[in-house]
Amino acid sequence: MPRKSSTPLALHEVVRIVGAEHAYLFLGAEGSERLTLRSARDAEGTELPGAVGCSMTAVERVRMSREALAVSGTADGAAEFDGVPLPPRHLLAAPLLLGHRLFGVVYLDRGLARGPFSEGDVEILIAIADHLALALETAHTERLARSQEAALDANRAKSTFIAHMSHELRTPLTAIIGYSELLEEEFQDRGDTPYIPDVQRIQSAAKHLLSLINNMLDLSKIEAGKMELYLEEFALHEVVEEAVLSVLPLLERGQNSFVRSYPADLGVVRLDRMKLRQVLLNLLSNAAKFTTRGQIELEVVREPGERPEDGEQLFLRVSDTGIGMSSEQIKRIFEEYAQGSAATTRRYGGTGLGLAISRSFCQRMRGDIEVASSLGEGSIFTVRVPTFLGPEDAQEQEQDPGYPDGLGDAGMSRSSEVVPDEPPDEEPS
Repeated sequence: MPRKSSTPLALHEVVRIVGAEHAYLFLGAEGSERLTLRSARDAEGTELPGAVGCSMTAVERVRMSREALAVSGTADGAAEFDGVPLPPRHLLAAPLLLGHRLFGVVYLDRGLARGPFSEGDVEILIAIADHLALALETAHTERLARSQEAALDANRAKSTFIAHMSHELRTPLTAIIGYSELLEEEFQDRGDTPYIPDVQRIQSAAKHLLSLINNMLDLSKIEAGKMELYLEEFALHEVVEEAVLSVLPLLERGQNSFVRSYPADLGVVRLDRMKLRQVLLNLLSNAAKFTTRGQIELEVVREPGERPEDGEQLFLRVSDTGIGMSSEQIKRIFEEYAQGSAATTRRYGGTGLGLAISRSFCQRMRGDIEVASSLGEGSIFTVRVPTFLGPEDAQEQEQDPGYPDGLGDAGMSRSSEVVPDEPPDEEPS
């Protein structure tokens, strides 16, 4: 909570309290200590025409020393301060300080006939300057809080809009995919084979667009903190093989060899099946996309956690001999909309969401994704998640009424697979 302060004194009140004739308030710009005049008033509150008659040398001295200053000019203009003539007036200035932060300088003056400012006047102005600095800091904090709240509201509105639009777009897309599959079957039955490639292109494009929409919906749910887990016990080997079979066309297109480094029986796990499958699909399709005439390996192991309370951990390790990444690319690879480089984006396409969403899924399942890579030598992505999640790890499991039939919470249709001509994911591996 921001600190509260009483209503800050107006400049003309400062003039009256100290017994001055004019008051000038110099404030620094955001992130800079360079001072500019923000207000100038006399004892009646009348605005003065700028800083005419002020000693800017005195203002700069107070800014640099961060100490109050009281000096006087002379009627003949002979008095100098730091080698610069002083105006024929008594002047008093104090810094607006809060801790080590300088907000500005308050500057007062009065005619020579009234005598110079006393030590008591200096102490009073220092106290007033501290009061003004606290008021400025409170106002600044409140502005930041309002700005942050406005940004959060805008982000929530964006996420809500994306979620609604995603649902509206996915309904016709699933219909397009379904009808194109029916047409393909009908053409096959009738022997109209020349039309089948065109229908398959429709399916491929629709599935690719659906995968992009699903990514956007997943991202909006992650940002809104509404990404729930749908836990179930399942045979791990089934999910692994589903992902592998889905990505095999991509592997074949790149003339890559694929190595399965896991046993036929991987046991049973209790996780979110769809999210785990999507994570593995993203990693395998990325490896296939960025590897040509190389080798891609999937290793699956179950090992005890580093601590007894961690329980058994599942490791999914996808390694490739593809283009790899530099250390700078690795730093950004899990950021939303981030990709390896502009050249990579132009060549391989993608939206920069796949790895960000995959990592969020893993973290939601009390795990994470790590990456090791060298430019030109390939990459290794390692997924680590517990083998069993309990009820406390999942929120209330209700089907989202906005999902069309056949769509799970992970935002992927069970019939929507990775298509060879338009891989859905985007980051270089």
